[in-house]
Formats: sequence, structure tokens, C-alpha cells
Amino acid sequence: MGKRQRRRQRQQRNRLKQQQKAQRRHLLPSAQRPLLEVCFEDGVSEDHEALCLAYWEFDEPGAWTRKVAELGSSSMVLRIVKASCHANVLTLMCPQCADPITVKSRSDLANTGLWRPDVFPTAEQRAKVPCDACREVAADARRAAEQRAQEEHRKRSERRAANASAWVADHRGHSFPDEPLSAQEALTLLTVIDIMDRKDSESFGPLNKADYFLGASHSTDVETLKNLHQQRWIAPTLPAAVDDFAYMDDDTVRGVYVERVPWRLAHALGDEAPQARRETADEMQLLLLDSMDELKETGQELDAVTAVMYLDNLLMRKYSEEPVPEHRMQEAYDTFRDALRGGFTLGQLLAVAWSATASSVAWGQRTPGLRPGSVSSAAVTNLGRRLGYASDRPVPVYDLPNWVTLPATRATLLRLLEQHRAESEALHRFRSLQQRIGSRQLEALELDGDLAEAADSGRATTESLSFPDFLVDSRGDGPVRKPLPPLTYALVTPDGSFEFRTESAKGMRERVGAAGAGLVDRIVLDEPATVHAYVAELVPARSKNANPVASEMLRLLGCHCGPFFGPISFFAVGQRGYEPSSLDEDQQEMLYAAHEVAHARKAASPGDVSGGALSPG
Repeated sequence: MGKRQRRRQRQQRNRLKQQQKAQRRHLLPSAQRPLLEVCFEDGVSEDHEALCLAYWEFDEPGAWTRKVAELGSSSMVLRIVKASCHANVLTLMCPQCADPITVKSRSDLANTGLWRPDVFPTAEQRAKVPCDACREVAADARRAAEQRAQEEHRKRSERRAANASAWVADHRGHSFPDEPLSAQEALTLLTVIDIMDRKDSESFGPLNKADYFLGASHSTDVETLKNLHQQRWIAPTLPAAVDDFAYMDDDTVRGVYVERVPWRLAHALGDEAPQARRETADEMQLLLLDSMDELKETGQELDAVTAVMYLDNLLMRKYSEEPVPEHRMQEAYDTFRDALRGGFTLGQLLAVAWSATASSVAWGQRTPGLRPGSVSSAAVTNLGRRLGYASDRPVPVYDLPNWVTLPATRATLLRLLEQHRAESEALHRFRSLQQRIGSRQLEALELDGDLAEAADSGRATTESLSFPDFLVDSRGDGPVRKPLPPLTYALVTPDGSFEFRTESAKGMRERVGAAGAGLVDRIVLDEPATVHAYVAELVPARSKNANPVASEMLRLLGCHCGPFFGPISFFAVGQRGYEPSSLDEDQQEMLYAAHEVAHARKAASPGDVSGGALSPG
């Protein structure tokens, strides 16, 4: 307590003492033996003064001269006494200011615990509690301290809110992510994007409000989102509370509690949320399709964790047994994981787990005196035995009950595995043809480009145009040239259909450009460099004009600009010339395989596979 506060208290006590001195004094039981002093307020009538003196009159402590009922109505008497006077206990001193303790009624005096002949003090002694004046001063001090604390808390909250908002806004300046993701991290990010797409939202979370796991457990989800944030793939967003962030001593933000805030894709991935989600999902999908072995391991881990959760909940929910003992949890997980590697499916694991649990519960009912947890431990033992027995026998497939929730990433993983199976053969054929055509380009690099190729194959004219000359020729500003022979090209329409057509180069450009302003843009591809594409200019960016299959084909061929709209044509060019020519057999087969891959990827959609059709009931 500071000097200023102590001075205020002294001044307040002095004012109260001066007011008390100005009041009339009456000593009880007598002036020669003063134990109580009755002090009246100003303006009290004689009748009320007499009533108050009769109320306080006594001969010995512990017994009042008159009962309250003798003086009138109890409520009326008490109201008059409290409004007209108070009594000072002259032998009971305040421990803080050393003034007599003040009481307003007989009940107040009895509450001191001293209103008995054998304990009432006849000489001055310190009271256990301060007087009313000191308590009022202390209460004022507490209220002032609380107000100061509230004001400081308000200012600190405002300061922290401003720092947190600035910290979140600073994520806009973070650079593009450059660290590769693991399969688990990429799968989680792809799943988060799927959830945002289904909800048509730009954010996901908070994690602690979700009724499911993304991966194997809540702690795994927190760690994965933390890594994605550190690698600049995701960023926290609003709404968030001040307490959702961790602060330094100076109230600057030290970090964020991962599970408390919603998350969005990093700003560096694009300001247009739908396009950023689509492009990032494509990138994650490609990464995962190239990491099939690691993805399958992740899938087995998720299924093993789900099977352990099923076993644990089956024991507790259906049979009211103890959960799987902690020291045997890892053994149960390893048993399920080995079974998955051996060819079992999740639905089959559920059937074996149900059988092992039922057998263990029956054993426990036949065997009295078992310790708690013995049945659950026996279920883990039986699990290994029954899996070994079922390894070469037919095993039914059970559905997962609704009280066990599959990890959200499992549906995404199954979709990717199905997509990989659908496209793997076509993708292998595409890559082989792409490599063959690329090696053919290297062999022809020292030849005279189009002239040598035209002389050998007869597919092009003997005159090769440079790209600027070809542009002039396309506009019609140059000299009239001899009409070129029809060429064979590939056409992909917005509905995903693919066909080879034969017509003039002008007819091809008109067919593609008709979807827009009548003009076309050429896409120069690198993989291989002997195939180019035409896309129409100024096509309305509507869903019916979107061409996702052709966009994916272009991405496979090395063009990552997309998305594209309207029909798109693919045609051949010479090594050094840019004049369209017919696709050869290898190029046609390569484009056909690319279409198969692109069609399979775009046809894949999220779905939940539970792994069985037979329920244990």
C-alpha cells in the first residue's frame, strides 16, 4: 500500500471520528462502568431516542433488560434503531485504527461471540475483525484495485488483439512454400481442401470443434497442421479469440494454438480461393500418385488405428468390460498392421476382432475371480491366434459401426488408390511414348529441322516458316502461299470427348476459335517439343465451357498455366518450324494415353468406403 493510499485512509477515519464526536453519547450499563456507548444521529426525535436507549439497555453482558417484543413490532423497532443510532463496544478495539468496534443491532453484537458474562471484555482488547470504517476503506481500496486491474486487462487485451491481428495479416507476405511434403502431410492437406470444397468455404476448423480426426489421432492432426504451417502451406485465419494465441512478455505473438483457430491455404498459393484450392489439390494429388508405396503404408496405419479403436470400443460399449490395457495397445496395433500387410482388409479385421472379443468375454463369464482388465487382455491374445487361423480361410467382412469414426484422410486415400489403379497402365504407356518421342527429337537435332523431316516423311511442305513468318502468314498480311494439305490433329472438347480429325490448318483454327472471339492462342509445349496446342481466345469462363480433361493433358505435357476453356486441339510441328503438321503414330498414341490418364483423374471423386457388407449385429 502506497503513502497516498494510507493518507486517504487516515483522512477518512478522521472524518468518521469527527462525525462521531459531534454525536450525543450515552454510556451503558453506566458512566462508571462503560462497556457500550450509544451514539445518535442528528435529528432523532425524543421518542426514537428513548426507544433506542431501551433497546440497548442492559445490566450485565449477555442479558438485555427488555425484550424487543416489549418495545413493539420487531421489524419496526429494528428499523428505527438502525436508522437512529449505533453502539460502540468500548472494550473491543479495531486492530487497524484502534477505535471501538461499531455495531448496529443486538444481532451484530452477538455475532462477535463475546456477548456472554464470562467472555465479554471489561478491559480494552483487540478485535478479530476491523471496524466498519476500516472495512469500508479496505473495500474502497479493493474496488479501486479491481478497476485498475480491469483497465489494465482491457488495455492488454486490446494490445494483444492488435498484435494477433497484425501477426495473422503478416502471413500475406510469406513466400511461396518451397519444401516438399511427406505423404502424410500431402494427404492431410488434400483432405482439408476436399472438406473446404464440400463446405464451399475458404477455411477449415478449428480442429477442436471437429467430431472426427483427419489422421490417426488428435495429436497427429495437431502435429501435421503445425508442420504444414511451418512449411508455409497453410495460414491461420479469423475468426479467432485473443486467447487462441501465445504471447511473449511484451505481448507480441509467439505462436498460435493449432487446434483453436481456423486455417486457410497460404496466401502465396493464390488470392482466388477456388483456383488456389484446385491448383494445390492437383499438386498434392500428383505428389501422392508418385508416392504410392508410402501412401499404402499410411493407409495401413490408418486402418490399424481404426481397428484398435473398434476393439477398444467394442469391449467397453457392447460388453461393459475394461478398455484394452495400455501396455497391450501397441501389441494390438502391431497385430492388425501385420494382418493388413498379409492381405486382410479393414472389414475382415473387424470380423476377426469381434470374434476374438466375444470368445474372451465368454471365457471371462465362465471364469470367476478374474482381475479387472483380464478379459480385455485376453481379447488381444485371441486376436493374434484367430488372425493366424484365418490366414488361409474365408473371412467375412463387417461394416464399421457408427460409434467408430473413420479418419477423414482415409476416404481421400482410397480415392487416390482407385485412381492410381485406373490410370497406372495408361500413365506408363504415356510416359514411355513421351520418352520415345523426346529421344527422337535428340536424334534429329542436328538435321535441318522441318526440311529434313518433310523430305523423309512427306508430312510437311518443303518450305519451313519461322514463327514470326508464320504469324504474318496466319494474319493474311503476307504473300499468297500455296494451300497446305490437310493435317491430322487431336481435338478435346469441354465434355471430355477425344477424337482425331483431318482438315486444313485453317479449318482447325476456326473450329477451336469459334468458341471464343474467333482467334486462337498457340501453346508451345516442351514435353515433347514437336507437339503444340491451340486454345481459343476470350472464351467465356463458365462451367459449361471448362475443359478440365484437356487442361490435365496439357499439364501432363508440361504446361501448368490452366485452367482452359473451350475445345483444344493438339497438332505436330517440325523441329525448328512452327507450321502445323499431322500427328504421327507415336504422337497420336501418346495423346490418346494422356487423355486416358486425364479422364481417369478428373472422373475420380471423393467417396467413403467402409470395407464390407456383413454386420455382426
